[in-house]
Amino acid sequence: MYIETNRLIVRTFRESDADALYRIKTDPQVMYYCPDLLDVEVQPAETVNYIRKFRKFEENGDSNPWRCYAVALRHTGEVVGCLTFGKSEMLHEYELGWMMIGEHTGHGYAAEAAEAFAEEFCRTTAVDYLIVVMDVDNPASRRTAENSGFRLFEKRTVYDYSCNRYCDDYYYFRRYWSGCTLTEKFYGDVPYTGRSVN
Repeated sequence: MYIETNRLIVRTFRESDADALYRIKTDPQVMYYCPDLLDVEVQPAETVNYIRKFRKFEENGDSNPWRCYAVALRHTGEVVGCLTFGKSEMLHEYELGWMMIGEHTGHGYAAEAAEAFAEEFCRTTAVDYLIVVMDVDNPASRRTAENSGFRLFEKRTVYDYSCNRYCDDYYYFRRYWSGCTLTEKFYGDVPYTGRSVN
């Protein structure tokens, strides 16, 4: 994966990015909303193993397993965050997410990267839409979703059968790509009629 936008490059992580990936993982904001990014107790030396795994998925052309992509500034090459992506095991839909280093938030980088990635992935795979799910208590992420073209579908409450209780509420967003040929794009108010016809 390699995408250029006006300000950013979204690309597959390289082994030389291991320190940057660890910095993203341990950023206080990322730790607050997603402490299990990579793994809760991951050590700096272990991040390179994750990068090797992510690259293997890319080389094999396997879109389903969860992985991260680097978000770098186009003019300097500095990695300022990452996109997370994979097929949700619970929802069986392709899910996109974003994690930015705190000092690089507030510039619209996550939204710019997410919009470009969503368009490129759907265009090249004939997938109609991507989803985003997030904690209802994460307003910054909600703004990023809306600014990158995702539309709120509904607020959901998950029932955890293993614990026999309801879990935290979360928002579920969808973003149909610009070339989608569906006559109706389902957001909970019209029936979903199936996949695009190319």
